[in-house]
Amino acid sequence: MLKKIEKKIKKSRPSWDETFMSLALLVAQRTACKFHVAGVVIVDSNKRIVSLGYNGPTEGDVHCLTEGCAKIDGNSKTKKLERCRGAHAEINAIINAQDTRRLRGATIYTALFPCYDCMKAFNNAGIKEIVYFEEYKRIQAGGKKMETEKEAWDLAKKRNIKVRQHSPKISEYVKTLYI
Repeated sequence: MLKKIEKKIKKSRPSWDETFMSLALLVAQRTACKFHVAGVVIVDSNKRIVSLGYNGPTEGDVHCLTEGCAKIDGNSKTKKLERCRGAHAEINAIINAQDTRRLRGATIYTALFPCYDCMKAFNNAGIKEIVYFEEYKRIQAGGKKMETEKEAWDLAKKRNIKVRQHSPKISEYVKTLYI
Protein backbone atom coordinates (compact mmCIF):
# COMPACT_ATOMS: atom_id res chain seq x y z
CA MET A 1 0.00 0.00 0.00
CA LEU A 2 1.35 3.44 -0.93
CA LYS A 3 1.82 5.94 1.83
CA LYS A 4 0.25 9.28 1.26
CA ILE A 5 2.95 11.87 0.69
CA GLU A 6 2.25 15.08 2.48
CA LYS A 7 3.31 18.06 0.51
CA LYS A 8 3.96 21.32 2.25
CA ILE A 9 1.90 24.02 0.65
CA LYS A 10 3.64 27.33 0.52
CA LYS A 11 1.44 30.00 2.06
CA SER A 12 3.76 32.97 2.26
CA ARG A 13 7.00 34.38 1.02
CA PRO A 14 9.47 36.82 2.51
CA SER A 15 8.93 40.55 2.12
CA TRP A 16 11.54 42.53 0.19
CA ASP A 17 12.97 43.75 3.50
CA GLU A 18 13.23 40.19 4.84
CA THR A 19 14.82 39.03 1.60
CA PHE A 20 17.46 41.73 1.31
CA MET A 21 18.26 41.85 5.04
CA SER A 22 18.64 38.06 5.07
CA LEU A 23 21.13 38.40 2.22
CA ALA A 24 23.01 41.18 4.04
CA LEU A 25 23.25 39.01 7.16
CA LEU A 26 24.37 36.03 5.07
CA VAL A 27 27.04 38.07 3.24
CA ALA A 28 28.19 39.38 6.64
CA GLN A 29 29.29 35.84 7.52
CA ARG A 30 32.18 36.30 5.03
CA THR A 31 33.58 39.05 7.29
CA ALA A 32 37.24 38.70 8.20
CA CYS A 33 36.95 41.10 11.16
CA LYS A 34 36.87 39.64 14.68
CA PHE A 35 34.63 42.38 16.06
CA HIS A 36 32.29 43.79 13.39
CA VAL A 37 30.35 41.23 11.37
CA ALA A 38 29.08 43.47 8.59
CA GLY A 39 27.43 42.80 5.27
CA VAL A 40 25.71 45.10 2.79
CA VAL A 41 23.29 44.60 -0.08
CA ILE A 42 22.64 47.56 -2.39
CA VAL A 43 19.30 47.45 -4.20
CA ASP A 44 18.01 49.76 -6.94
CA SER A 45 14.51 51.22 -7.15
CA ASN A 46 13.36 48.17 -9.17
CA LYS A 47 14.36 45.78 -6.35
CA ARG A 48 17.37 44.53 -8.30
CA ILE A 49 20.57 43.77 -6.44
CA VAL A 50 23.30 46.16 -7.57
CA SER A 51 26.11 45.02 -5.29
CA LEU A 52 27.21 43.16 -2.17
CA GLY A 53 30.02 43.82 0.28
CA TYR A 54 31.44 42.62 3.60
CA ASN A 55 34.21 43.67 6.02
CA GLY A 56 37.61 42.42 5.02
CA PRO A 57 41.21 43.38 4.39
CA THR A 58 42.24 45.14 1.23
CA GLU A 59 43.32 42.86 -1.59
CA GLY A 60 46.39 40.80 -0.69
CA ASP A 61 46.60 42.00 2.93
CA VAL A 62 46.34 39.82 6.04
CA HIS A 63 43.17 39.77 8.10
CA CYS A 64 42.18 39.68 11.76
CA LEU A 65 41.20 36.04 11.84
CA THR A 66 44.76 34.95 11.05
CA GLU A 67 46.96 37.85 12.24
CA GLY A 68 44.87 39.46 14.97
CA CYS A 69 43.28 42.89 15.01
CA ALA A 70 45.85 45.63 14.37
CA LYS A 71 43.77 48.08 16.41
CA ILE A 72 43.43 45.84 19.48
CA ASP A 73 46.11 43.13 19.29
CA GLY A 74 48.65 45.31 17.49
CA ASN A 75 50.93 44.49 14.59
CA SER A 76 51.78 40.78 14.72
CA LYS A 77 55.53 41.56 14.45
CA THR A 78 55.98 44.85 16.35
CA LYS A 79 52.98 44.47 18.74
CA LYS A 80 52.33 48.22 18.32
CA LEU A 81 48.72 49.26 17.93
CA GLU A 82 47.91 50.32 14.37
CA ARG A 83 44.89 51.43 12.38
CA CYS A 84 42.40 48.82 11.20
CA ARG A 85 43.50 46.95 8.06
CA GLY A 86 39.93 46.26 7.00
CA ALA A 87 37.85 47.85 4.29
CA HIS A 88 34.28 48.29 5.49
CA ALA A 89 31.43 46.34 3.93
CA GLU A 90 29.90 49.59 2.66
CA ILE A 91 33.05 50.67 0.81
CA ASN A 92 33.50 47.18 -0.64
CA ALA A 93 29.87 47.24 -1.85
CA ILE A 94 30.43 50.62 -3.54
CA ILE A 95 33.60 49.30 -5.22
CA ASN A 96 31.88 46.06 -6.24
CA ALA A 97 29.09 48.02 -7.96
CA GLN A 98 31.72 48.94 -10.60
CA ASP A 99 29.62 51.87 -11.85
CA THR A 100 28.60 54.23 -9.08
CA ARG A 101 25.87 55.77 -11.24
CA ARG A 102 23.90 52.59 -10.45
CA LEU A 103 23.87 53.62 -6.77
CA ARG A 104 21.97 56.91 -7.21
CA GLY A 105 18.58 56.53 -5.53
CA ALA A 106 19.40 53.03 -4.22
CA THR A 107 18.52 51.45 -0.88
CA ILE A 108 21.15 49.89 1.37
CA TYR A 109 20.42 46.85 3.52
CA THR A 110 23.15 46.52 6.11
CA ALA A 111 23.88 44.36 9.12
CA LEU A 112 25.36 47.40 10.91
CA PHE A 113 24.41 51.07 10.66
CA PRO A 114 27.23 52.78 8.69
CA CYS A 115 30.11 54.57 10.35
CA TYR A 116 30.58 58.25 9.55
CA ASP A 117 33.14 57.62 6.77
CA CYS A 118 30.84 55.11 5.06
CA MET A 119 27.86 57.44 5.48
CA LYS A 120 29.84 60.17 3.69
CA ALA A 121 30.51 57.75 0.82
CA PHE A 122 26.81 56.78 0.66
CA ASN A 123 25.84 60.45 0.64
CA ASN A 124 28.19 61.17 -2.27
CA ALA A 125 26.88 58.11 -4.15
CA GLY A 126 23.30 59.38 -3.85
CA ILE A 127 21.88 56.63 -1.63
CA LYS A 128 18.26 57.45 -0.69
CA GLU A 129 17.56 54.92 2.07
CA ILE A 130 19.42 52.83 4.64
CA VAL A 131 17.82 49.83 6.33
CA TYR A 132 20.00 48.54 9.15
CA PHE A 133 19.82 45.57 11.50
CA GLU A 134 21.99 46.75 14.43
CA GLU A 135 23.71 49.97 15.39
CA TYR A 136 27.45 50.24 14.73
CA LYS A 137 29.72 51.07 17.66
CA ARG A 138 33.30 52.00 16.85
CA ILE A 139 35.99 50.27 18.88
CA GLN A 140 38.55 52.72 20.20
CA ALA A 141 42.24 51.86 19.95
CA GLY A 142 43.17 49.16 22.42
CA GLY A 143 39.60 47.86 22.56
CA LYS A 144 38.76 49.33 25.98
CA LYS A 145 35.80 51.46 24.87
CA MET A 146 33.15 51.57 22.17
CA GLU A 147 31.37 54.67 20.90
CA THR A 148 28.48 55.63 18.65
CA GLU A 149 29.32 57.92 15.77
CA LYS A 150 26.64 60.57 16.08
CA GLU A 151 27.98 62.31 12.98
CA ALA A 152 26.71 59.49 10.74
CA TRP A 153 23.17 59.98 12.05
CA ASP A 154 23.48 63.77 11.70
CA LEU A 155 24.63 63.52 8.08
CA ALA A 156 21.78 61.17 7.14
CA LYS A 157 19.27 63.58 8.65
CA LYS A 158 20.87 66.64 7.04
CA ARG A 159 20.87 65.00 3.58
CA ASN A 160 17.36 63.50 3.93
CA ILE A 161 18.61 59.93 3.67
CA LYS A 162 15.77 57.81 5.00
CA VAL A 163 16.97 55.55 7.83
CA ARG A 164 15.05 52.74 9.43
CA GLN A 165 15.89 49.75 11.56
CA HIS A 166 14.78 46.38 10.21
CA SER A 167 12.44 44.66 12.64
CA PRO A 168 11.84 41.14 11.40
CA LYS A 169 8.38 39.70 11.88
CA ILE A 170 7.96 36.10 12.87
CA SER A 171 6.38 35.15 9.58
CA GLU A 172 5.90 31.70 8.14
CA TYR A 173 8.98 32.39 6.04
CA VAL A 174 11.18 33.23 9.04
CA LYS A 175 9.98 30.09 10.83
CA THR A 176 11.17 27.98 7.89
CA LEU A 177 14.67 29.40 8.28
CA TYR A 178 15.03 28.42 11.91
CA ILE A 179 12.82 25.37 12.38
